[in-house]
Amino acid sequence: MGLNIHTLIHPIIQKLAYEIIYQKPQSTDNEKTLGILIFYETLRKWLKIDNIYVKKVDALKESYFSNQLDKYLIITNIIECYNFLGEVERILPQSCIKHIEFYKADEISKYSQKLKEHKIIIFEKFLKNYEIINIINYLYKHKITNLNHVKIICITCNQNILKYIAQKYPQLNIYTTKII
Repeated sequence: MGLNIHTLIHPIIQKLAYEIIYQKPQSTDNEKTLGILIFYETLRKWLKIDNIYVKKVDALKESYFSNQLDKYLIITNIIECYNFLGEVERILPQSCIKHIEFYKADEISKYSQKLKEHKIIIFEKFLKNYEIINIINYLYKHKITNLNHVKIICITCNQNILKYIAQKYPQLNIYTTKII
């Protein structure tokens, strides 16, 4: 079984990603927009929205609520990725964003209880070094979560890193705009 790599090909996502990868972004709004679009595309099959209809005497009111049982833990380097995560809580109200330096995988132990209760999203702007492997190894080695409940999101990812991850953890899902 091979690694599940999903390349996000929506034209707006591609245009914004191109600007961020190859040009200096004109504003942080583009990074926020790209962040919300990438998270939407990545999580649309995970997200469950419940429709609630309340019948009143003179009207019918319709409301939408996200499934309160689904909770998401976003592991990222907030210093590098804060622009992308600014609007994520709007689409993921049951989310918790935690800062982790990927080369310090043992820091994740601070969140071990949340790791068991949450679906895990690892977000890295540019997946270009092997430090993310430390986090995945820690999750796997300590049996903290089922790796099917982990999604990795990045704007670009290095082909060699993908090969390495595919050999060790083929059940992971990676979402990206471009493989370099």
